[in-house]
Amino acid sequence: MTFQIIQCKPNAVLFAAVLALGAAQAEAGVLYGTDYDSYNGRSGRPTDSLLSLGRDGNFGAYCQSGASSGRRTVVYPFDIKNGYEIFSVRVWGFDEATSNDLSYEMVQSCQPFLSGGAPVRTVLATAASSGSPGEFSEYLYLDQHVATSSTCAYFLEARFAPDNSACAGFDLRSVRVRVLSNNPDVIFRNGFAPWGS
Repeated sequence: MTFQIIQCKPNAVLFAAVLALGAAQAEAGVLYGTDYDSYNGRSGRPTDSLLSLGRDGNFGAYCQSGASSGRRTVVYPFDIKNGYEIFSVRVWGFDEATSNDLSYEMVQSCQPFLSGGAPVRTVLATAASSGSPGEFSEYLYLDQHVATSSTCAYFLEARFAPDNSACAGFDLRSVRVRVLSNNPDVIFRNGFAPWGS
């Protein structure tokens, strides 16, 4: 009886395994060029010079304005690549306010293509902190909205109170934001075509 020892190079075996796994996942519809971009609550930008934004001891932000005039909104601008699919935005916060809820809007603002005019503002998804008091987490689902970043800007608005109204202060905080997007044009996404096709 004769035994034959077959030697394989580890790199070749690893490469073949990666290709097989990639083809199997492509058929299963797995996301490939997935981006998770996270922002802490303090990275939001006030939309009004009259909005006094406080910072808690961690990463959260809250509105500390009284009943003076002005907007009560903070904006989180997103840097989403052109052609990427936007799947969802997840928000975390803290709500023990009895009078106000923390509401969110995912916004697309587009400049008219090759012409003058005001930007066209479209709300893609909404969420709010209504419910049990304390920590909360909400999703804004965008159903694979394809970003056209060449002419549009994408941002999340967090509203602490109606315009020109008093804020709830420390009892209503925006803590964290995460946007999930995906590059739909990834090499080998659908595996390899059969030989000779």
